[in-house]
Amino acid sequence: SELRGVLIAIDLARTTWRRILINYVFAFCFNTIGIPLAAGVLYPLTRPFLLPPAVAGAAMAASSVLVVTSSLLLRLYRAPSV
Repeated sequence: SELRGVLIAIDLARTTWRRILINYVFAFCFNTIGIPLAAGVLYPLTRPFLLPPAVAGAAMAASSVLVVTSSLLLRLYRAPSV
């Protein structure tokens, strides 16, 4: 019933969209680095040392936890004063 609610909804949508873009950029960078490492790009340089598969699993879990934690920052949203 108040026009102020529409302004708050638009601001919340923009804030949410920014958070989604931040999460996409983070995941893209993480995977751009992580996938070649998991595929063994550095294997010729580190021949005696191999990463166990558990490290890849831990990296995937860490990526998911960081994206979820980043999304939870939306709980700190405060409506703009109009």
